[in-house]
Amino acid sequence: MSCTIWTLWRSTEAWGLAFPLGLGQGLGTGSPGAQKSKTTIVCHIVIWKGMAYNYPSTNYPSTWGVFLRASMKIQNGNLRGKPMRCLTVCIRRPQLSFLLLVLSLLLPQWALAQGLPAPDIDQLREEVARNGWDYEVSDAFSKTITPEQRLNLRGGFRMTEADEREMEAHLKILPMTRDPLPSRLDWRELGGVTSVKNQGSCGSCWAFAATAELESHIKIYYGKAMDLSEQQSVSCNPYGSGCDGGWASAAYYCFQNQGAVTEACMPYLGADPPEAPCLQSGLKKYGYITDYNYISNDVQQIKLALQNGPVCTGIAGTDLFESYSGGCFEEYGNWVNHLVLIVGYDDRACNEDGAWIIKNSWGSDFGEGGYAYVKYGSAATGNNVTQLQYVAPPTSFTITGGIEGAELLANEEFNLQWLTSGQAVPTVDLWLGLDGHCHDILIAEDVPNDGSYLWTVPNMSSDFASLVVCPSTGTEEGYGMTSSRIRILGHAIRYVSAAGSNTAPYTTPQTAAHDIQDALLACTGADSVLVAGGQYRGNMVLSGPVALLGGYSSDFSTRDVETYETRIQSFQTAVRILSGSGQKGVVDGITFQDCNGGLSGEPVGGQHGGALYISNASPSIRNCRFIDNTAHPTGQVGYGGAVIALGGAPTLRDCYFQGNTAQKGGALAAFGGAQVTLENCVFEGNQLTDGLMANTGGTMHVENSTLIMNGGAISGSMLANRGGGLFGQGADVRLSHVTVSGNNSYSDGGGVLVSEGSLSLDGCLISGNSVTSGSCAGAGCANGAVTVRNSRFTGNTGANMGGGFMGTGVSGVVENNLCDGNQAGNAGGLVCLGEGALVVRNNIVIGNEGYGILAGGVEISIAHNNVWNNTPANYMGNSDGPGDLSLDPLFVDLAAGDLGLAQFSPCVDAGQQDAAYLDPDGSRADMGPLGGPGADFVAPAYVTGAAVTDLGGGQVRVSWDASPEENISHYVVYRDSAAVFVPAPNLAVAMVDHPGTAFVDTPPHDCYYLVAAIDDAGHSGGYSQRVDSGGGGGTSSVGEAPRALAITGVVPNPFNPTTRVRFDLPRTGQVSLRVYDMRGHMVRELVSGQLEAGSHDVVWNGRDKHGRDAAAGVYFARLSSADGDRTVKMVLAK
Repeated sequence: MSCTIWTLWRSTEAWGLAFPLGLGQGLGTGSPGAQKSKTTIVCHIVIWKGMAYNYPSTNYPSTWGVFLRASMKIQNGNLRGKPMRCLTVCIRRPQLSFLLLVLSLLLPQWALAQGLPAPDIDQLREEVARNGWDYEVSDAFSKTITPEQRLNLRGGFRMTEADEREMEAHLKILPMTRDPLPSRLDWRELGGVTSVKNQGSCGSCWAFAATAELESHIKIYYGKAMDLSEQQSVSCNPYGSGCDGGWASAAYYCFQNQGAVTEACMPYLGADPPEAPCLQSGLKKYGYITDYNYISNDVQQIKLALQNGPVCTGIAGTDLFESYSGGCFEEYGNWVNHLVLIVGYDDRACNEDGAWIIKNSWGSDFGEGGYAYVKYGSAATGNNVTQLQYVAPPTSFTITGGIEGAELLANEEFNLQWLTSGQAVPTVDLWLGLDGHCHDILIAEDVPNDGSYLWTVPNMSSDFASLVVCPSTGTEEGYGMTSSRIRILGHAIRYVSAAGSNTAPYTTPQTAAHDIQDALLACTGADSVLVAGGQYRGNMVLSGPVALLGGYSSDFSTRDVETYETRIQSFQTAVRILSGSGQKGVVDGITFQDCNGGLSGEPVGGQHGGALYISNASPSIRNCRFIDNTAHPTGQVGYGGAVIALGGAPTLRDCYFQGNTAQKGGALAAFGGAQVTLENCVFEGNQLTDGLMANTGGTMHVENSTLIMNGGAISGSMLANRGGGLFGQGADVRLSHVTVSGNNSYSDGGGVLVSEGSLSLDGCLISGNSVTSGSCAGAGCANGAVTVRNSRFTGNTGANMGGGFMGTGVSGVVENNLCDGNQAGNAGGLVCLGEGALVVRNNIVIGNEGYGILAGGVEISIAHNNVWNNTPANYMGNSDGPGDLSLDPLFVDLAAGDLGLAQFSPCVDAGQQDAAYLDPDGSRADMGPLGGPGADFVAPAYVTGAAVTDLGGGQVRVSWDASPEENISHYVVYRDSAAVFVPAPNLAVAMVDHPGTAFVDTPPHDCYYLVAAIDDAGHSGGYSQRVDSGGGGGTSSVGEAPRALAITGVVPNPFNPTTRVRFDLPRTGQVSLRVYDMRGHMVRELVSGQLEAGSHDVVWNGRDKHGRDAAAGVYFARLSSADGDRTVKMVLAK
């Protein structure tokens, strides 16, 4: 009996049903190839997605449907090399055969719902190896898509017969050149390619390829990196091309007739209208083409076209292509179902057979970051190649002036600037886009094209704003836009009050929120949240550039933070300030009281920051009070009783901290590289929970961070093991004009202690601090760097070593300080033990118990300090240095805190002579805390214009310039026979009331004069230049220290009656320069006293020590110092 043979088969790429139906040619979509079985069939049905079969020369549309082809055979049990499962049956009843035929017509709809399964990677690897191909396959991309998406990715290229006729009409044969083409071209390396994109589950490869092509040509010929809209081509083309497929000309039509819009204006939805409507009307266009060319499938023709820019090409999108992960792609596919962009070629690739460099539209997970190398002629590449014709606009703009990436505040003015190149245009328009490069807000029109415009930033908010400048005639003539996002912080006011209606967005007093957090959540820009006085509870998060302002009346008509106190209480950190607040976050006028820290794993597991937890943010905290807050309510692990900063750079100004507690940093703790700045903040009575060894920083603990404190006070902290007031570990601590008083620690650092970091004290008062059983009562640093200037250490008490300041293993400078009335077992005043270069100078150390100074170190320099009246001795283990004094400094009123130097003070102009380190008035530095360039200078300026006039008869007139200061009381005139002398009461020869500027003297012999001004408060100013009764000047010193002791010249020599003796001192010390006659008798002492290292000169006026004229003859000048004696001959000729 005869029967009808039916074969049902399945492969990884298709479903099929073979049946006996004789037809002469194929209908519908392309065929996947022949099959082989034990029987020969007349025809089979193939359900296939996205194939364009070339039979015999006509491209049929790729649609879901039934494909019939005559005389097909099953071969090798494979469909195009894909293993199949086949079931062959003999159907004897015609009626049943008819039913199966009907089933074959319904099969495509069922297959559509199933999608395409993922490729079998192992089988594909076997196929690659079997064919000897040189590339890798993997499931890196395949596992990111679904079977349904896979169907759409395989069917994006579709052309009708009309499309093919149109394409052939655009055929252009490019003329060959005599010069050989380069063997390699990659537009990625030449900056002519934009980023890889992903078409998703929509069959829109044609739109992505064409759009990427236009983006490349704009970048190559106009220099702008554009992100254009693929959705425009999908939704707006007149061909009906969409997610079911299309070809490049559909996109070209949009570019040529409408112009390309940006992705930001018409973002990709991966859908057809009406779900994704056409929105191009009214949008700005940034890319136009004049036409396109169809390039024949010839390697040389395509390479010629690529010299001008990337081109679109069809390709066979198969299992192997989907699974490609690197190497030279090769396959026997001969149908086109996908469109890609060729961005280059390499003749040396694929073992010298050459390859196209393909940019795909399946995202960066595909292939080599979204790209593939495809061997010339493989996978149907070279079919349907097109290239658009792009002409760049005649004018180009470049936006400058720092707008790129800027953060702008609403209502502020910003000077927009731009440069114009190309064809000149008289006026421009400026446009703003709030959502990237979709510029729909007109800033200004018909602006004279002079390169700038003062823009008032609108009160809007955006994190992705963009600007464009274009001719007033439109973007067709040119444009320039910002490439980096601009952040615009709009401003709105939100209100919080129990009297409000609690109606979002809380923008009026009447609709005020009841909870602060609700108002914070409603903020969209640089908003302000105004909080009426009252008690609030809860936990808040400040994550944006928002200002939280307390202290308002209930109707918000008045603000007074004391009258309308805004209090917050919380059991899990009152306010967390996060990095999103940046530098714009503000907390102002809030009282945080009885708050507990919240749970956090940073810096260690525990509860930290009772009131504020600042994480990598730089807010401004102003006019806030922190009262009785604690990190951990039961005293367990908790840092920063009131505030903890982890990274960031917060600033706290005019804040008050009292009664806060923690294990570390009773009031404040800083970790993680934070830089905390305190301006005029006061800390009183903050404590640690106990004095365990690990607990440090009674008021503040700073670890691997920076603390900068200007003004304010730290007092009354107890129970710390180290650092009663402040402890720093690996920290940079800088205190300026801060009072640290009445703090205590059990071990070390009653006031301030920094370990393995750096400490700077400038103009600080460290007083009344103590340690119970350790060292460093006042302030100190161990194993670090110190800069301690113009500070006072007084009344500090330590059990062991270091009452005032203590530096051990330190380098740096300790200068112009006062250590008085401190106590310690050893070195009650000043301890300076250097590790590296350490300078200790110009300090006053007086009245301390347990010795005055202990100093040592290989590179230490100690000089010009006044160390006096310390018990049991001034120095401990070291002796006085060069220029050191041991005299009453004669302060104006030490008990009352007036540290100015009084009349006759030996410390005026007694600091180390250093041209780079002078008093603020330019005179030599004084000793003590009010000397040196950084001093709060209270003394009158030094006297200028000093001179001596010989009146005859043994009289001279000493004169000077009147001080311009209003509070001058009088001038003191000092006289001595030595050129170098320390002014003292017994050397004062006159007091001249201001405004007098002269004094007549009858000196008993030749002598030297100094003049100083005294103000009404008794402060002594610096001394005038030394002048002598013979009209000459005193010694002077210039330049670097000489290498040897020497008399370098006597000029003139012979002389009558005056000459100048020049000499060099290699080191600071006691010096004498005397004149002797031929018999060895001393005639005159020109210098006797301490001089700085350097080059000096002194005048001899030819008179002896009694003021009489010396006889003509030969004299000898002898210079004596610790380095020896030097002598030179002089001749006085008359």
